[in-house]
This record gives sequence, C-alpha cells and structure tokens, in this order.
Amino acid sequence: MKIASHKLLPVIQLAGIFFSVALLMAVYEFLKEIFFKGTLTMWGSHTITAIATAAFATAASFFMRKWAIRVDEQLRIAATAFETQEGMAVTDAHSVILRVNHAFTRITGYTAKEAIGLTPRLLKSGRHDAAFYAAIWESVRRTGTWQGEIWNRRKNGEVYPEQLTITEVIGSTGEVTNYVATLNDITLRKVAEEQIHNLAFYDALTLLPNRRLLNDRLSRAMAASHRSGCFGAVMFLDLDNFKPLNDTYGHDVGDLLLIEATDRLKSCVRETDTVARFGGDEFVVMLSELSLDKTESTTQAHTVAEKIRAVLAEPYLLRLRHEGGADTMVEHPCTASIGVVVFINHEESQEDILKWADAAMYQAKASGRNSIRFYDSKV
Repeated sequence: MKIASHKLLPVIQLAGIFFSVALLMAVYEFLKEIFFKGTLTMWGSHTITAIATAAFATAASFFMRKWAIRVDEQLRIAATAFETQEGMAVTDAHSVILRVNHAFTRITGYTAKEAIGLTPRLLKSGRHDAAFYAAIWESVRRTGTWQGEIWNRRKNGEVYPEQLTITEVIGSTGEVTNYVATLNDITLRKVAEEQIHNLAFYDALTLLPNRRLLNDRLSRAMAASHRSGCFGAVMFLDLDNFKPLNDTYGHDVGDLLLIEATDRLKSCVRETDTVARFGGDEFVVMLSELSLDKTESTTQAHTVAEKIRAVLAEPYLLRLRHEGGADTMVEHPCTASIGVVVFINHEESQEDILKWADAAMYQAKASGRNSIRFYDSKV
C-alpha cells in the first residue's frame, strides 16, 4: 500500500524526538556521573533526571516540529508544482518511468500504473526516424535539456502534436540520476495555425491558392525552369457570363458556379500544376515542367487550355434554395476567355508574365469570348 509522504511526517517527527531525547539523556547521564558522582540522593538524582528529560523533550519537540513544518511545506509545494496542467514524467537514468502526474494521464491516456516501469517509447507515433530521436538525446547530453515539437501517440491510438521539454537531473556525484519530461498537447494550437495559414494563402470560397501563394509557386516554377531547361505556361481565365448570374439570382448562386468551375478546372490539370483564384471570377492556371522545346510546350499548353475552355463552356446546373419552399434548379451558360503565356528561366519577371497573360485574355474577350489567345509581344 502506497503511503503519502506528508502522512509519514508525524511518525518521523516522533521518532526524531525519541532518538534526540535518548541521545541527550545519555550525554546528560554521563555528565551527571562526572560532576555529581556520590553527592546526590536517589530522590534528587531522579528529580533532576525528570526535569532534564522534560526540558530535552520540550526542546526536541519544538525543533522537530519546526523542521517537520518546513519539510511539509516543501513537499506540498513540490506536489502542487508536479500536479500542474502540464503533463510530467520522471524517469531514472535509464529512461524507465518512475512517476507521472494526472495531466500526463489526461493527455496520453496512460495511468500511472500502466506507465511506471516502462520507457517513453510507449508514446512513439512512428512519424519520426531514429535520427530525430538521436538528435534529441545528443542535445540533452550536450546542454542538459531539449525542447521542441514532437508527434506522439495516445493509448487509444490517436496521434497528436506535443510540445516536449526534457531536462536531466544531476546528482551530488555529478552523474545523471533522472530525467524530467514536461509535455503539452498542442492540437488546438496547430489547428489555429493551420486556419491562419489557410486564410493567408488560400481562397475561402474555393479553397484554391490565392494571389500570394500563386506568386510563390510561380517563383518556384521559374526557378525549376531555370534548372531543368523546361518551359512552363501561365493561363489567365475570366468567366464570360458570370455577372448576369449574380445580378439575377444573387451572390449565393454565383458562389455555387465558382465552386463548380473550380472543380472543372482541377479536373483538367495534373497534380503538379496550380489552379488559383485571382479574384472575383478570374482564375489562373500554371503549368510547370512542360517540354524542352518551345513549340512543343506551346502545343501542350494549347491542348490543356482547349480542354479547359470546352469543360467550362458546358452549362451549369445550380440549385437555388428557397427558405420554407422547394428548391429550384437554375441552368446557366458561362464560357471563359483564356490568355496564355509560355515562359522559361528567369527571362521575365512574375509581374510581367501575369500582366502578359492578362493582356492575352483581354484579346480573347475582344475576339468574341469563349476563346484562347497566346501572348504575342509583337502585338
């Protein structure tokens, strides 16, 4: 049966008083024999002994009580600090778990009984390789601590992100005696970070990359083109008959068309290509790693552009919802005008490529819409 340390203090206190008084009485009897040998009556000797015993017991009780109070306060402070909202685990020098707190159980699902005697390897998620863990322990050996993010696995099998700190405890001989691990579940923080990232780089309606992420990917595609010598292409698209739909049925139905157009666009390109929403009813498609030959790359880009033009030109069947009534279906034709620029290396800037694709798109609109135009610097 496990006994709390603070419950042992009264027993320790009594034992301390007993042995302290016994020691003092032994010294007293020794001195009494030296200084009062043969001069005291039996009654007088017993009386002095009784008085001395009471005095020694009172003094010992006073000092032992003060000591016990200080120890009890320290134990309570340590126990309170251990039972924080952060998970904590204490191991020996061989990483065998000796103690865990309630927060550890809440986070990992493992009770103290299940965790004690095992090593922290029971939490391994499988997402990190041996080099990752080797780097952690190298840091601990070199600096005495390590702090960072790690993926661990709960008892129920769920993998979760964790903020972990490992600190070594050095004994009086200078050797490592224990390790203390402090851990926090940072799932909510990761979700918030992902939401912030999505707001910064993705369009909220279509979930496509926005202008900011498009510029980053175009920069990367131009750098890759410089290394490989392959051409790339940028297409600027504008939906031809979008505004009348918004004016007639409202933005909710217009949003449905934009979502449907997004799905159609994504079905026409490879996973390595990028479809972005530039704003309103304007989209940009970026094709990377085409051919080493410009003529062949232009043909490839035209093939994809024609596929996109044909797919977007198919009628849209949109569900118009009525509050308190039956839904109705709206059929709406909506074609697209597409401008295309083929690029290579860093011969042009990102701004120029997008500007030229936009200019080619306006040429497509001017030619009667639902058409494709490649940018020609001579025009």
